[in-house]
Amino acid sequence: MNLTFSLQSVVRIFVGAIFILSSIGKFIDSSDAQYLVELLSMNIYWLIEYKGIIVLSITILELALGILLLLNRYTFWSYLASAALILSLSSVLLFFKFQGTQVAACGCFGAFDLLSGPNATLAKNGVLMILIIYGIYANTKHAKTNSAN
Repeated sequence: MNLTFSLQSVVRIFVGAIFILSSIGKFIDSSDAQYLVELLSMNIYWLIEYKGIIVLSITILELALGILLLLNRYTFWSYLASAALILSLSSVLLFFKFQGTQVAACGCFGAFDLLSGPNATLAKNGVLMILIIYGIYANTKHAKTNSAN
């Protein structure tokens, strides 16, 4: 076992644990996340009817991705779906930031949200994206090495 493999495992477990922690926090308290969808519905009106379903879907997706990453199953696709999820949630926050709308909390971690301002959340998402990109790179490199053998 070399350093690259162990770093890859640590990143995979860390990202999976973050997604599971986030989903459990949203299962406990999703009011801030629903409020964010309500703010978004000021521009996209039909979202208000589905705010509960949207937040629940995101929460279940986060839980599933976290479990898949922890179990080391479908890691490439899990990383890609994680990247798409982080980019979509970050784009909503950037939309509000550029629009000038003050968002007190995004509800990204639900009840466990410590640093919940938009700048802190974008910073956390940036770190997660770097880890996810590394995971995708390491996973592809590891798969190429295994297919060559």
